[in-house]
Amino acid sequence: MHINTVQDMPIVSALDKLLAESLASIIKAKLGEKTYQKIEDRLAERYHSSVVESIKNFHQLDATLREFFGPGADALEKDFLEHLVSLDTHKKGEPWISIENQELTRLILETYGDREKKLILGAALKKPNPVLDILEDCKIPKSTGYRLVNELVTDGMLTEEGHTTTNDGKKVALYTALFENIKIDITEGQVVIKVMLKEHILQSSYLIKILLDQS
Repeated sequence: MHINTVQDMPIVSALDKLLAESLASIIKAKLGEKTYQKIEDRLAERYHSSVVESIKNFHQLDATLREFFGPGADALEKDFLEHLVSLDTHKKGEPWISIENQELTRLILETYGDREKKLILGAALKKPNPVLDILEDCKIPKSTGYRLVNELVTDGMLTEEGHTTTNDGKKVALYTALFENIKIDITEGQVVIKVMLKEHILQSSYLIKILLDQS
């Protein structure tokens, strides 16, 4: 999927943020340490960016891969992503994604296995809410709650989506959970997670568009 200019790119997708660390690990494993480092150096030189950051702003990684591999970059990008996620496009209206990467699977399981984090994500599921409202709904103390929210945002499980103004005129961020539903299966001894994302989050992902465009 060749992206021509910075103007082609929307704001960074919440899903692409979630996938970035795991995808960078896959790229390193597939290309090898030396080639990966050359790409990292070129990204730093041209964009002052790393591989992880360039995944979130995909035009940077796409352009750099084309410098190294030419038209072969299309096949590489698809191969990287197929080792991370796969799409169930057969059921219209149910955009399920299977998580192929075990590192990402572990992150999701650990997150939803934490009672308080699960409560926070549940409170942010139906509609975007300010942190204070989320913590009040969950009955979680602020000192603990802000730390957990920061961890969820850092991990990519919770994302900022708009702002609201309080009664005293302060502008505060609204947060929403990425996943509407999760299925956990065990196939041949391996845990397989399928997630259903909020539709607008799925549609904003350039990584998912690559899989759709090249399928």
